[in-house]
Amino acid sequence: MDSTQNITQPSLAIDIERDKLSYLIYGHDIKPEMATIIFDNGDDLKQALENAVYDTPLLLEEYSHTTIVLHSQHFVVMPAELMPLASQVFQASFSSLEGELMTCQVKNTDVAISCDVPQDVLALLNRTFGNPILLHHLAPLIAYCAAAYTDDNGCMHININKEVAHIVATNNGKLKLANTYHYRSAEDIIYFALAAFKECHFDSRADKILLSGENELRATLAEKLRQRIAHVMPEVFPAQALALGKDAINIPFNLIATTLY
Repeated sequence: MDSTQNITQPSLAIDIERDKLSYLIYGHDIKPEMATIIFDNGDDLKQALENAVYDTPLLLEEYSHTTIVLHSQHFVVMPAELMPLASQVFQASFSSLEGELMTCQVKNTDVAISCDVPQDVLALLNRTFGNPILLHHLAPLIAYCAAAYTDDNGCMHININKEVAHIVATNNGKLKLANTYHYRSAEDIIYFALAAFKECHFDSRADKILLSGENELRATLAEKLRQRIAHVMPEVFPAQALALGKDAINIPFNLIATTLY
């Protein structure tokens, strides 16, 4: 493939959770195309992915590059220098590895993430998509925050999704904390956010919290968090993502961060 083909050929971002797959096709002068495929309850993840991919021929077209994000509850964030020892580091935190270990170094940082992925899923994705970039679900958000807030002191980003909130905290671009929290109400997220803010030793008068994700919850969180933290505001839409077109503002922030990876 020559360089002129790469300019016009779209890219593909895929976000895989336990019960669904979301994809975004994007590129230069291409209207973004996004969809979500809900998996059948009875299928394991490998079978669900096979069904979803082969029932969606669009996913099998040729792309300039493909980035795939895998959600995993069992993960360890570690210094990148420990990547050769990833298996030992992971098993020091979790007694057993249920599937396969996947480790990725996070762009714009000196950290890596190791996580547990169901058996045979990595081989399927590599075979089907031609060795794509494979990432833990927190990696794009960490990479984005590290680059966007490299000149800021304490900065916490909360990305609110259905049932889970992803929290990433940086200080001058250096990662302080990254975790995913399951919640049932806005009060749960407030508790997790304030606990993380305190754990990072951030200053409630000088440091800030940025919110992205579900609009209704975001407004509620902003109002309540401002009672404790002086600077709470919506995440500014990334200027680089404007290249995705006028509809980009409606794309979930986690997919936006994946396109910037």
